[in-house]
This record gives sequence, structure tokens and C-alpha cells, in this order.
Amino acid sequence: MELDNLFSNTYQINSNAPLADKLRPRNLDEFFGQESILGNNSLLRNAILNDKVGNIIFSGPPGVGKTTLIEIISSNTRSSLIKLNAVLSSIKELRTEIANAKERLLSTNRKTILFIDEVHRFTSAQQDALLPLIENGTITFIGATTENPFFAVNKALISRARIFSLLPLNKNDLRKIIEKVIKYYACIKDSRNVAITEEASNHLIKFSGGDARNLINALELSISISKENKDKSV
Repeated sequence: MELDNLFSNTYQINSNAPLADKLRPRNLDEFFGQESILGNNSLLRNAILNDKVGNIIFSGPPGVGKTTLIEIISSNTRSSLIKLNAVLSSIKELRTEIANAKERLLSTNRKTILFIDEVHRFTSAQQDALLPLIENGTITFIGATTENPFFAVNKALISRARIFSLLPLNKNDLRKIIEKVIKYYACIKDSRNVAITEEASNHLIKFSGGDARNLINALELSISISKENKDKSV
């Protein structure tokens, strides 16, 4: 059964994880939104599915799928994918990963995808350190930013990457996410029958601001504080 596969024991094992992480799409078919860059036969979709992803910067507000796309790229590539957070990672850590990428390429001929979240928080020196490695093909660079990359990222780095702008999710995409949450609660071990009125759905969608994580977190909280009826409905 499709739902059994979708909500497998993986979600039971990670029972302490936020619901938004449990329901994170694992492939492009489960990914909602961003049709303008991920539609059938689009450049980005084909690049991901055929392991041909080049240097990329994903820009957009929180909760629209930037990190999820990285996870999907990771599952579709033969390259090693290294993740750094620009807020938490030092120049020393960056240099270590660069050295590892060089060694990996020489010893195993395996390429490295270096993903840097919140790349706009990297200093100019940290961004500049990436340029020679991008140019000689030692690493494939993927960055994510909530800022306008044309103002927040070095021009030299911008010129070597393709920018994909992710937009807030529309109402139809957010309704699909609500349905996914309802199905999740219906299929877990301690199942619950979740019923959401049209008014409540519209309210959640309106105040999510097109942010999938915000919507799921609000739903999770609402369901967790709702009292169950005898038939386990809320």
C-alpha cells in the first residue's frame, strides 16, 4: 500500500523529531511547489535525476524546500555530499573539507558536493577560498540563502553558480501538505483520525505565509493539544 511505504517505520524510529522533519520529501515526486524550476523536463529536475548538478545557489524564504532539495540531491548523486553551516563553521573546518575533497578526488576519483547553508553569512575570505576549487572542478558548490544573493554573496561566486529562486508555497501546495499530515496521523502506530474544517485550513494556510515548516508545526501543535474522542478522532 502506498501510504504504508510513505509512512514507514522510519517515522516511528525518529519519533522525537519534529513532524516537519519526519514528513520531509525524500524524492522529487513527493516535493510540493516550485513548479517553475522543478517541473517535468526542467533543467534542475533533469540535472538532479541524472546526477549532473552543477554549481548552484538556492535563494528563498524559510520553509520553501531549499534544504529538502539538498537531501534529494544527496540521494541522487554518486558524489560525496558535505554539509556546512556558514553560521557554525569556521575557516579551519572549511579548509579541512577542501583538503578532504582534494584527497578524495585523487585517491578514488570521487567528486565532492559542498553544500553551505546560509552562505551569505560566510566572510569574503571564506567565499574566496572556494573559487579555485570550483574552477578546477575539485568541488561542486551548492549554497542556500534567505537573502538576495546578488547583494549578499560575492560577485565572483555568483558568476560561477546558477541561481534558482524558490518562492513561497501556494494554496494548492499547502493544502496537499495538510492532507499529507492527516494521512501521516492515520497511518502511524497510535493512529488518530484528524478532521480539519475548511475554515481552519484556510486560517492555517493564510498565516503560514507560504512556509511549509510553519504550517506543519502549527498543525502538529494543534493536533497535540486536541482531545481525542472515543473513535480517536480529533
